[in-house]
Amino acid sequence: MNITAPTRRKLLRQALTLAMIAALPLAAARSVSAATGHDGPQGPVDFVQLNNSNYMLHLLVGRSMFLDTATPLKRVYVSDPAVLNSYTASPHQVLITAQKPGVSSLVVWDESGRSNVYTVSSDIDVSGLQAALHAAFPHDMIHASALQDRVTLTGVVATESEAAAAEKLAQGYAKTVEDSIDLAPQHVQQVQLKVRFAEVDRTRAQQLGFNFISAGRNAAVTGTQQFPSFSNYTLGGNSTANPITVSNPLDLLLYSSDLNLGATIQALENDQVLQILAEPTITSISGVEASFLSGGQFPFPVVQGGTNGFTSVTVQFRPYGVKLDFTPYVNPDGTIRLKVAPEVSALDYTNEVQISGYSIPAIDTRRAKTEVVLKNGQSFAISGLLDHRLTNDYERMPGISRIPILGQLFKSYQKQASTTDLIVIVTPTIVDPLHAPLAEPKLPALAKPYLDNKLFDQRLKKHPHRKKQKGNPPPMPVEP
Repeated sequence: MNITAPTRRKLLRQALTLAMIAALPLAAARSVSAATGHDGPQGPVDFVQLNNSNYMLHLLVGRSMFLDTATPLKRVYVSDPAVLNSYTASPHQVLITAQKPGVSSLVVWDESGRSNVYTVSSDIDVSGLQAALHAAFPHDMIHASALQDRVTLTGVVATESEAAAAEKLAQGYAKTVEDSIDLAPQHVQQVQLKVRFAEVDRTRAQQLGFNFISAGRNAAVTGTQQFPSFSNYTLGGNSTANPITVSNPLDLLLYSSDLNLGATIQALENDQVLQILAEPTITSISGVEASFLSGGQFPFPVVQGGTNGFTSVTVQFRPYGVKLDFTPYVNPDGTIRLKVAPEVSALDYTNEVQISGYSIPAIDTRRAKTEVVLKNGQSFAISGLLDHRLTNDYERMPGISRIPILGQLFKSYQKQASTTDLIVIVTPTIVDPLHAPLAEPKLPALAKPYLDNKLFDQRLKKHPHRKKQKGNPPPMPVEP
């Protein structure tokens, strides 16, 4: 059969038209599946088979999804068109598109009149946020998940600053960000605080007098008073022509690696000028408050009014003694920021009060509170907490002192004023806990004498055959 050229062209156009019509559904399906990102056996697949009622579906904002039904559809209803848009593509397919974050119900009726209800959650697309988090924190494991318009961050980071930076980055993608990031376990730093509470008799210290001469290039002098003269004073190892004379040693604080502060306190204590009240050693974790109390609690009555004019008395307790509250912080540069609050209190019966027949003593309290930054192992002192006392001493000779006029010669009255100053010396040190394989530290022991009598006697008993020499011992050889 002969086919003319116009006929061949007509047949070719019809074949191309039929091929294009057949390829339209497949092209539409592939374009929608590429937007949704669901993978299947032969590439992206966007079809979901609906066969259960109250089915929960999740769809990202701006994405579409085909829903297949087993029975032919009659009608489709969307509760919130602003969140979800629906389109009936065929009697067995519904195309839904997420418009904005939120939740919408999708109701589908078949030809028999039966209806199925589906809940569709339109969530934020966090793929861009996940890529940004991976680029900003490549060494940390941070995962972002979305539920409607809320983003949740989970994972583990090294520091709190990284967690805050990740949360700030997520706020650019969503208004509501829930931070559930955990911090990685780190080495816990601990600070050991050695404290000395000392009370100095200022009157006796002024009577003794002190001369301080500091040598060494690392020495430094600080104080609260202006000294009269520093002429001819050098810090190079040479003695000064005019030594600094300090009438009150508590207003001068010397910082030097060569200065043995413990030896200075021991010397003052031996001269009965200084009395050590307490020497606590406390260890605390960085950022955790610790406290120390050496003293007791004294009871005191509290009178409370009752009904019908009757009163009741209850007993309460008040702590007293040497108390210390401190909170250490280890800075990144290795320094120690220390909040310390020492307190020394004692019962004062000279100012007691009488309530309902009960004697209630007063409390003499000296308290300080400060915050300093020190290097590891450095010390600082707090002083100036003064206590003034006036005592009356009365002495007499029994019998004769009662004779009129003449008895005054056998009596003596003496008024004595004393002033004490409370000194608190604090030394913080960064410490590490002991591990199990390491040996336990030895406790300090008393120094052994040069010659132990017991050991000496035992050695003599081990050699009973040795006889004592009679007469004078032989002379020692003399070197020429």
